[in-house]
Amino acid sequence: MHDTPYVPSPHATVDEMLRLAGVGLGDVVYDLGSGDGRVVIAAAQKFGARGVGIDINAQLVAQSRASAERAGLAGRVRFLQQDLFRTELGEATVITLYLSPNLNLKLRPTLLRLRPGTRIVSHGSDLGDWRPDRQTSIRKNVFLWLVPAQISGRWRAAIGSAPRERRLEIEFAQRYQEISASAWLDGIPAPVWEARLESDRLSFVIVDALDKDDEASLYFEGRVSGSSIEGTVASGVGIARNARGWRAERLTQR
Repeated sequence: MHDTPYVPSPHATVDEMLRLAGVGLGDVVYDLGSGDGRVVIAAAQKFGARGVGIDINAQLVAQSRASAERAGLAGRVRFLQQDLFRTELGEATVITLYLSPNLNLKLRPTLLRLRPGTRIVSHGSDLGDWRPDRQTSIRKNVFLWLVPAQISGRWRAAIGSAPRERRLEIEFAQRYQEISASAWLDGIPAPVWEARLESDRLSFVIVDALDKDDEASLYFEGRVSGSSIEGTVASGVGIARNARGWRAERLTQR
């Protein structure tokens, strides 16, 4: 047995959880420890999503199924009686939680392995030292996390194309969505500024050491996909701004 007794979330808190997660028509919401099914039913009724509720309590699962039938939602929601730690979550775009701090921490490694950009929203309990991306406190504390892509390690990138192609090597250190980096542009150390990661979206700025007159900043944006990053890098500002493509491959992973 897990250590969280059934306590239903207030309906206003359920609405805030789903609002904060940005739930919409294309989402699949998994509620871990779904109780009487109110989160999953609200996701379908009010936000147009599909949903799956997971609970170990057979009576609560039966109650949830009956509520879904009465609401005419049986084709859009499912309730499964099973252990939430043995549930396959790969289909989920949103995970909702109202669990104890201890259970949240036990779930954290599983949640971090989900697809980057998966939204996790929790009522009451946080995820330890994994800082939430957003938090609201309307009656109750509600926390939102975006699962970050894993970018730690050393990467090699090509900027532009021959004959003006440039080479970048960059090494990222990562703690959840918080990152720092060291870089070498054409073999010359280049400080990295404003490094940010939001789900699979990466951005950072390097001042071009070879451009001694203007000290042009290079503004990198890219999307992380496994062991590659692809995006654009802009230089110059205002009417002098120009952009070109860049692509990086991971050399080593921490």
